[in-house]
Amino acid sequence: MWTIAQSRRLTDTPYADALERHAGAGIANFHALPIGSLTHAPDGETTPHAEQARRLYGSRMLAAELTLGSPELDSYFRAHRSLARSRRLTAEAFGADDSHYVTVGTTGANQIALEALRVGTARVLVDRSMHQSIHFALDRLQADVHYAPTAADDTEHGVITALRRAQAAGDRYDVVVIGVSAYDGSLVQMRRFLASLHELTAETGIAVLIDEAWTAIHSFHPAMRRNAAVACVREALDDHPDWSASFLVTQSAHKSMLAMRQGSYVHVSASADRLMQLRADVSAAVYRVHTTSPSLPILASLDIARGHAVAEGEALVERALTLAARLREVARRVPGIAVHHPVPSAGGAQSAYLADPMKVHLDFGSPERAQAVRRELYDEYGVYVSRQDGRTLLFTVHIGVTPAQVDTLVEAFETVCCGESVECACPDGRWIIAYPPGIPLQVPGEQLAALPVQQIGEELYSTF
Repeated sequence: MWTIAQSRRLTDTPYADALERHAGAGIANFHALPIGSLTHAPDGETTPHAEQARRLYGSRMLAAELTLGSPELDSYFRAHRSLARSRRLTAEAFGADDSHYVTVGTTGANQIALEALRVGTARVLVDRSMHQSIHFALDRLQADVHYAPTAADDTEHGVITALRRAQAAGDRYDVVVIGVSAYDGSLVQMRRFLASLHELTAETGIAVLIDEAWTAIHSFHPAMRRNAAVACVREALDDHPDWSASFLVTQSAHKSMLAMRQGSYVHVSASADRLMQLRADVSAAVYRVHTTSPSLPILASLDIARGHAVAEGEALVERALTLAARLREVARRVPGIAVHHPVPSAGGAQSAYLADPMKVHLDFGSPERAQAVRRELYDEYGVYVSRQDGRTLLFTVHIGVTPAQVDTLVEAFETVCCGESVECACPDGRWIIAYPPGIPLQVPGEQLAALPVQQIGEELYSTF
């Protein structure tokens, strides 16, 4: 993916280095953020709560919680030194024209992107399965929203279907909003999607927001990068230099990379005729939407996350893929567990989707049994499973999962599942499960038909 010289440069962390030099420097701050002074207590004073903060967060973390107008730490909104260089390195690593750091999560990143694309004056085609942040922002910006139909099968994405219908009717959309990496591991086949998008908008042009929340780390593994959004967008723009198109890709870096919670990226890519204006619009949107008190530790973590991904991402993704394959193999030999494929045709020649190999769905026969296994994994083995969907549990094998942790999970499977009866009757009742969180079950304009619901069970995704 990169030359040796590029890899060395892309592992630099200029912003994190600058913050580290300032952390704990003993500067008397007469501005704001008293947590730094109260928890360091240079004159020997301390309180129980300050001690608790030190235990929870650590002295170095608290020392990095700065509010400091140091030139070396740069300006968040007008970056031109360490932060600007860090962002340039991140854009190069992902393959974007520009990259912005967001410390208020991808909810904020999506709001910034939609503001930059000026959806308030646009006709917008939206993938209905988008996160709530998209729906709320579109409503706030008073966009003219049209929802893509749910595809009848998996051979074509609903957004492409809607674009085909619009073209046939002599109509058009100005902005497309699509999610390409779902919580459950369903991935849009990016090259196929972009090829169809170009076919349908080559003459009219298009602006696109791509929410790639769950798979930022894929950009740093050669095989996975072939479907990574930013890299595929770059390839499509290079292959079609006359295509007038704008792309913003948002990523929850903290979900898959070495970044702190609420750390997100907004990547900017566009054709030559649009790039300068898009860059200006994104910068203006960041200024209007983002907090004026960005977290410096989160900013630094986004810098570190990119350096870490360039240096170790390929090896760690490869390890995760191996561990995920091991879980599937164990599931095939342990009684009462089966590997589940949420999108059966994913990856096929005619499918619009791929399945994320770092996501493992295991079928335990019934919702009750899946819930019981999930609870026992947590209570007896300290293994947390975030999602239950009916009779299946979802195991996300991210780059932080270790072989020892998988050993524990395998031991738990062998103990819990082999030591019980595997005959599980399906329940008579039905469950309505609003999961994954934040994905609307219906959107404006839809009517909820009467359902033969006999029983609403307890929420199977209840917290412990």
